[in-house]
Amino acid sequence: MTQLNGQASLTADAFTRLMIGVPWVNRACTFNACDCWGLVVLYYRHVIGKELHTLPGYEAGSDFFTCHSDEVVFWKRGEMPEENGIFIGYTGNSPIHIGLIVNGRALHSRGENGAVRSDRLQAIEKVFTRVEYMTYASN
Repeated sequence: MTQLNGQASLTADAFTRLMIGVPWVNRACTFNACDCWGLVVLYYRHVIGKELHTLPGYEAGSDFFTCHSDEVVFWKRGEMPEENGIFIGYTGNSPIHIGLIVNGRALHSRGENGAVRSDRLQAIEKVFTRVEYMTYASN
């Protein structure tokens, strides 16, 4: 399950089946454990066939807000969710969570003692005070 010459190696459905239930672990980015950003990186690597730009703050353990402000410049905002795009969930004015739009649903890894799950986008929009939708700028 690795990328071959920049080509995607998994379908979105196969990736989703593989990842549902994988435990959330802070700063993890593997098929055995991942956090919310790690899930996005894995998806883009193995389904889309792209390596996302990642700044050192993520690996260094910077808080989510710092990581978000460093990385958001590589994404473009959209009015509506787009397949293979991302969502960013806010509490007040603070971004606190990120996930993917896969098959019209939110695929995300949520919090301590959590795991990767797929939820309706309407449920995500109710959990957070604001939700932004974005696509990778190089798409």
